[in-house]
Amino acid sequence: MKRRNVLAAVLILFIFQYAFAQEEGELNFQTTEQGIIKSLTADNPKIKTRSLSETKTRGIKIVGLENNQITHQEIMVSDDAPTQSVNLKIEFDVNSYNIRRDSYDLLDKLGKALTSDKLKEQAILIKGHTDSDGNDDNNLKLSLYRARAVKSYLLEKFSIPESRLKIYGYGKSMPLVPNINPANKQLNRRVEIAVDDN
Repeated sequence: MKRRNVLAAVLILFIFQYAFAQEEGELNFQTTEQGIIKSLTADNPKIKTRSLSETKTRGIKIVGLENNQITHQEIMVSDDAPTQSVNLKIEFDVNSYNIRRDSYDLLDKLGKALTSDKLKEQAILIKGHTDSDGNDDNNLKLSLYRARAVKSYLLEKFSIPESRLKIYGYGKSMPLVPNINPANKQLNRRVEIAVDDN
């Protein structure tokens, strides 16, 4: 009986990990330099096939930095991912914008991707996102400071002109999945990298 319980527990764990990995893949999380390059240079066929009438947009508030001052903007967004973007699981401590050491390897892969021949001329947006915990103003600032921490890391370690990197904080306004459990909240706490096509 004990052996059956252990086997059942292992099977449940395997199914959970497989489902979580599938969900991350569908949500365009990347962990390799080549995966990042591919996501930032390839067209997204899901978006291309949608007609304008099928795309739903809504207004959200975001924050940016201009001359070291926080600026507030209201923009229209679609809940579809931008055509050339990638989500990264950059880890931060709770209510902090200090990057955890275990995220340095992923940031190094991002830096190598952004300095690759395919991306070295592209302007890049670094978008910080939070889960739904906390109030709107704090989440906007926290997400902006997390994006700024990623930008600072990249500028310090790689030869990237600062003018190529713009940062924005989206707070909790664009969750990938409902904020109903710790695993989902972890997915929503992310840094999104997108090609700036403006």
